[in-house]
Amino acid sequence: MKRIITAIALGLMWLLCLADSPLTSTTFYEAYPENPYVNAAIGMVENGDTDLPVTTMNYLADAKQPISARLAVVNAIGWNFESTSISNQLCDYLMTRFKVKDEEQLIKKIDAGTLAVYAYAKAMSNYFVVTEAQALAHQAVEKDKTHSFSIAFIASLIDAQVYLDSDWAMVYRVVANVLHDGSLNLDMRQEAIDKVMEYINLYQEYDHD
Repeated sequence: MKRIITAIALGLMWLLCLADSPLTSTTFYEAYPENPYVNAAIGMVENGDTDLPVTTMNYLADAKQPISARLAVVNAIGWNFESTSISNQLCDYLMTRFKVKDEEQLIKKIDAGTLAVYAYAKAMSNYFVVTEAQALAHQAVEKDKTHSFSIAFIASLIDAQVYLDSDWAMVYRVVANVLHDGSLNLDMRQEAIDKVMEYINLYQEYDHD
């Protein structure tokens, strides 16, 4: 009986550790309280809904909308869903909207911001395995001609998730490198950046370079 209790306790501790990560612990959507799509996403989570409204997907795919706010909507949806249906729904919607047959064609056709949104949604849908999302996020950075801080920042957050299992110094460094890159166009609210860095700065002590 004692062994069973110990096993359960260790299992719970492991789950808590998994929930504490760059993708799951950075709630920067809180910096956008007036955004109706952020608020709608919060309502989805509170109601346990798993179907993305068409209006939300329209917003996420709209290159005319601020990229930081679109990313905040994905952040508000979060990782609370039990499947990858959110990113799958968004992928299906985007392929229909942009009239492409597969993800490869989609990547070529959509703008860098929408690609970053899709990559982030993919990462949040399954934060245990983010290799594909990481590659998409870096493609978004390469595609971006505006030197968007938001796009680079979200890519670095996905990178940090990858390093969580192997190199805690890099968890801090990859995000800090973007934070201190003066060549980027600062298109994210400072409050949102601060909320991310509140968590990322916990790893600074491991970076001795």
